Amino acid sequence: MCGIAGIYSLKEEGFQDSITQMRQALLHRGRDDQGIYVSPDRRFYLTHTRLSIIDLTSSGHQPMSDRQAQVWISYNGQIYNYRQLQAELKNKGYEFISHSDTEVIIQGYKEWGMDGLLRRLRGMFAFALYDFRGQNNGSAKLFLVRDRFGLKPLYYYQDPRLLIFASEVGSIIKSGVIACQRNQEADIAFFLFGHLPEPLSTIKNIFSLPAASYLLWQGVEKKIVSYYDPLESFTKPKIKNSASIYDELFSILRDSVEMHLVSDAPLGIFLSGGIDSSSLVALASKVKDVPLTTLSIVFKEQDYSELPYQRLITQQYRTDHRQFKVTQEDFYDELENIFAAIDQPTVDGVNTYFCSRAARMSGLKVMLSGMGGDELFCGYESFKTIGFLRAWQRAPHWLKAASGPVIAFNEKWRKLSYLENYTDLDLYLTLRGLFAPQDVARILGISEKEVHEVLNNFKLTADEAKLSALNSVDWLSYMEITQYLKNQLFKDTDFMSMYHGVETRVPFLDHLLLDYVASVDARLKFARRRPKSLLVKALGDLLPLEIVRRKKQGFVFPFALWLKKRGRELLQEAVSKENFNQKYADYLWQRFAQGRLHWSRVWALIVRGKQG
Repeated sequence: MCGIAGIYSLKEEGFQDSITQMRQALLHRGRDDQGIYVSPDRRFYLTHTRLSIIDLTSSGHQPMSDRQAQVWISYNGQIYNYRQLQAELKNKGYEFISHSDTEVIIQGYKEWGMDGLLRRLRGMFAFALYDFRGQNNGSAKLFLVRDRFGLKPLYYYQDPRLLIFASEVGSIIKSGVIACQRNQEADIAFFLFGHLPEPLSTIKNIFSLPAASYLLWQGVEKKIVSYYDPLESFTKPKIKNSASIYDELFSILRDSVEMHLVSDAPLGIFLSGGIDSSSLVALASKVKDVPLTTLSIVFKEQDYSELPYQRLITQQYRTDHRQFKVTQEDFYDELENIFAAIDQPTVDGVNTYFCSRAARMSGLKVMLSGMGGDELFCGYESFKTIGFLRAWQRAPHWLKAASGPVIAFNEKWRKLSYLENYTDLDLYLTLRGLFAPQDVARILGISEKEVHEVLNNFKLTADEAKLSALNSVDWLSYMEITQYLKNQLFKDTDFMSMYHGVETRVPFLDHLLLDYVASVDARLKFARRRPKSLLVKALGDLLPLEIVRRKKQGFVFPFALWLKKRGRELLQEAVSKENFNQKYADYLWQRFAQGRLHWSRVWALIVRGKQG
């Protein structure tokens, strides 16, 4: 994992100081090596900070070019099938001077073009690639590219003459080139979603490049091209033959995990003790002939302890296990660093911060995570309720009106007011939304109309009719993958892990695995009494029954307990700094202190106040 940034101008300008400052802002993402490239005409500036994972030698230095210095790249990510692609390119006559996946992208682009290359890549990536060929006739090309699921971030600013891009919004700000103006639309969206959905950022005119797309600048032409949508996999004819499905799925799972284990740097697996992380350990043990390294976080608060389940897995697979205790004191000692790590506001990510910190303290640079398992294999409790909520949303208005007073009175239930509308977004916000529109308006001191204007601008997919036609299980799985995972969990994981110089990989979000599972009949994927039945059956006897039958807990910290120590003080600071509604903030704190409101709603105000 790395940090990338660059500046492209249609006329010759001096941006040497700007690109240097942008690189400095990204040093935490890659402390092993840094580089800057400036084109001879001083119109293109590219920088890179490197966290060495593949090819630890200097031949992996970036920015990197081909031998003719015609194609330049700054790349952040990991291509898991790079060895296979490299062999294919060598057979076509291409020569390589490194063992890095970066060079495979360059040579693959030259052979197949951008669209052909992206169809072949398995991995997580964000990169900028500049093709100087054709510069004399105005046909040089600059690409900004993101992976299929948005695991790696890429932000950009553009005007008619200038393009500035980076792995983090903070790096673009540090360029000193653009006016830094707060984006109120982002504030509204944050309190609605608990994160910033694409393409928003906290700064006006800085945007997140959408996942599964690339931005192309060629002469005066500027366009964003989408190259993948998992919706296509969810709408394929369904696989209903349960006789062969489990063997096929096991083969794909094993292949994905084996691909994700490729590393020249020390690697481990985050182990919570749930089905997902335990499955990764079981699968990895099938392809590794040396003991795995596993890492767990534990707490002195026994209600949050998963230690017995972690021990079951570490003993069965004889892993080299490292265990770290995180306390309330640790949380407050690290609080300023946590806020410093947050590039864009979120109500999540603290757990990843401490996991990544523990990994780095253990000397591990690469960690496998079970993220994506709940979304792909229907592990959340919401899969049990989505059918009812969908039916209620489609009920006549006169029937829903009877519940109106109850919903309006209690903010815990106020999100149900979304179901008065008939859109997929309103249904999803009933499940995943943070605050109802009227509460966002209260917090920010604005009208509900302004809140709804932001909601009306949000688009879930290019084909909303196809989305609405999905059955409830597939619908929720698609939404969780393309919204919650992409906009919150992956984003949080990136900036929290990179703050500590750790690369986090997610084998459950290999696109070949998703394409297969998405095409499986929903009745085989979801069984109300058997969590993740498809995954569990595919693994056979690899998981202990205690893991399979345990009540779902989720990897959560004792936040509700910890916040009661200094949370009110932090909330008051946030209210004072951001001019939030003082009376409503006090009300939220009282409800939280009484155990009647989830901690995330108080934490959201604190985060926004600290991040500013």
